[in-house]
Amino acid sequence: MRSGDEEKDNVVMTGAKDWYTKAGRSPFAEDGFTPELMARIEAAAGSKGEAKSKFRSGKNLGLTCLAALMVLGVLIWPLGGKGNVAGQLSSLWEKTTGAAVQPTPSPSAASQGLGLNMSSAEFEIGGLKYYMPMPLDRNKSRAFAVETSAGIVWSPPPPMVDYMKPKYTHNTEPYTLYLTPKGHSELSAATAKRIYTFPLYAGGAQTYFDLGYIYGAGDYLLFSHSTYTLGAERVPNTGKFSIIDIRKAEAGELIVPRELLAFDSSFTLSLYYSFMAIDPDREEVLLVNYTEDGKDGYTQHSKLLDIATGKSQVLTGTITMEKKERPAKIHNSAIAMDTHEDYFVAHYEVKGEERTVAINIRSGQQWFYDWWYKEYGQKIEPSATPSK
Repeated sequence: MRSGDEEKDNVVMTGAKDWYTKAGRSPFAEDGFTPELMARIEAAAGSKGEAKSKFRSGKNLGLTCLAALMVLGVLIWPLGGKGNVAGQLSSLWEKTTGAAVQPTPSPSAASQGLGLNMSSAEFEIGGLKYYMPMPLDRNKSRAFAVETSAGIVWSPPPPMVDYMKPKYTHNTEPYTLYLTPKGHSELSAATAKRIYTFPLYAGGAQTYFDLGYIYGAGDYLLFSHSTYTLGAERVPNTGKFSIIDIRKAEAGELIVPRELLAFDSSFTLSLYYSFMAIDPDREEVLLVNYTEDGKDGYTQHSKLLDIATGKSQVLTGTITMEKKERPAKIHNSAIAMDTHEDYFVAHYEVKGEERTVAINIRSGQQWFYDWWYKEYGQKIEPSATPSK
């Protein structure tokens, strides 16, 4: 049962809310977080009161989610879609209390509204506000909405059971994707076009399909996914990225998702400053991962994926990262306060052309180490060198 304070921790989503909760459900079970590291994290959290007293109820909830994330051995951090790569590392668990911003009125279609035993997940996409009505027992951190060329593609959280048994928690209905016109503030099945329903099961009655995150990239929708079996440990490095052509879905054509990228023991995004950057204008994905060089350092590897064709090219130049700052707003009840947020971009070169793209997913462990050091002034891994 949620407390009154937790209910007030209702912050408008910017394409992806409560990323740390969702990260704990990420399909990418990457190696790297050991029991020893877990102990160091918990010890650092426990001594927080002696170092800096900035914990609030929302932070304690965040730590619980982070602990669950570490147990799964996962660290995938989605930071919004096009034009919305928020610096959430620097504001992690620093939630504003109060009601969410009221959504932009819809110009058309009958509203489903919020009846008894209903709540909503709020989003801000492309400067417009949207809300997704849902029953109170749904997990709002599993609600997704992103912008594509055809409109807003969104997925509501399905009903789940066995929350108190982590290895047995599962959805009882399949994940579904819907399409709503841009500017129509209510994201409800009654006023949207259903474009795809994923299978509930994946190879057996005890094995389920798990939808990770969704990302908009022009005419395409990218989504991460995996499978899991009730009662079994998650298998490391088995996540996948697939795509759907949204224009075909909008036209009512038969849709067959196409796999774009698979993760296994030979390719992960868990080390050092690994990241993914989705370029919605060029409809490309920049992948940068690191491997240990055997000399207490890391070697950078990068490649560029063409979303439409699935073809990839290896980039030989060094990819550099830059932290930037931009104006932002914090919404507290009916008051909007101006502030600033950090975000990161990657600079790279393709056939002599200099390019810059916002980083969507900061997945490498060093991102987390740096954030922790900045926030709490404590090193939690054996040899952290804070940077950025």
